[in-house]
Amino acid sequence: MGALTIPLSVEFDPVRRFFGDPAAPRAAPRGWDFLGSCPVPLRARMRDNIAQIAQQRMEAGSALKCCLPMGQGGPSPMERLRFIRNREDFPKFLVSSEHGNAFNRAFHADFVETGSFVSLQPRRATKMFVDAGLIDPKAWIGVYAAAPFVMLIDRERLGSRPIPTAWAQLCDPIYRGEIVFSGWRGGDHDRWRSFNLFFLLAMLRLLGLSRYRSLLENVSQLMHSAQMPRFAGTAASPGAIYVAPWALADLCPRRDRTMVVWPCEGGLAFPLWLTAQAAHERRVSPFADYLFSEETGAWLDRNRYPSVVPGKERFLPENVRLHFLGWDYLRHRAAAHDAKLAAAMFHHSRELMGENLQCAL
Repeated sequence: MGALTIPLSVEFDPVRRFFGDPAAPRAAPRGWDFLGSCPVPLRARMRDNIAQIAQQRMEAGSALKCCLPMGQGGPSPMERLRFIRNREDFPKFLVSSEHGNAFNRAFHADFVETGSFVSLQPRRATKMFVDAGLIDPKAWIGVYAAAPFVMLIDRERLGSRPIPTAWAQLCDPIYRGEIVFSGWRGGDHDRWRSFNLFFLLAMLRLLGLSRYRSLLENVSQLMHSAQMPRFAGTAASPGAIYVAPWALADLCPRRDRTMVVWPCEGGLAFPLWLTAQAAHERRVSPFADYLFSEETGAWLDRNRYPSVVPGKERFLPENVRLHFLGWDYLRHRAAAHDAKLAAAMFHHSRELMGENLQCAL
């Protein structure tokens, strides 16, 4: 008789009604009204809120098909968006904390640059976002929040050396073997299969070739961002300077031995973005209204993901700012070339060091 329990719970649970079984595979990128991803700490609540929106729309007579994978492994719809060639197959509303695979150049040229996608960005935005250039001047990509990367300093390990206050200082040889940034690889792989290319590209752009090479020489090892606050300030700490998302760096419990530093150039701002098909703007506008609302903005701020919504209580430290690579640069062919160069130099640097280093995973 217990078999009756499952369908009843699906019927009355709005999250399961609109997203289905959380353990079910979600690899198909086509046919969604809403396709989303967001940082792990935000995922459960955002999924609940999107389900509530879908519930309200269904009660008003408009059914919406939604997908927000919870990260159970395997291929995700985001990784397959680049294979879509027909605009109507593309999600009507896409919200993402990922990049690279969302658009290919042909899709961008044929549909995004021709006005088939719009940002739905409200006119009002915090000065910090405007100053950093996070608001897309072409109004193709909307930004509702940012994930700033900052430095988590292990003061015990750093010892008498000065605490770095700028990204540019990370190329100083006094920090040799002390920098840790995010990446991971399987136990049977010699090369890092995934690493923070966003950080490397930003450093190449900011420092230039020579100083970027010096920074790579200072890298101790890579580890998952979620592990950084666990290791920093302990006897097992593999480095004195961790490059981590602020939301994770600020979780480090050993504040007597560690500190969070916002570099003077600004926290490296990874945008949490969205875009919508212009032809379906009215249908999907409730999703944009949710992401740009004051309530959502306050929730994001409390979780250390600064939101674009102005006029609310601020959780940021005083006198900090964001640093963004810029939409014009990211859309230029030079960005793809630079990304390949940054990755190749990173792999070469690890090979020169023997890549005999222990992986913390």
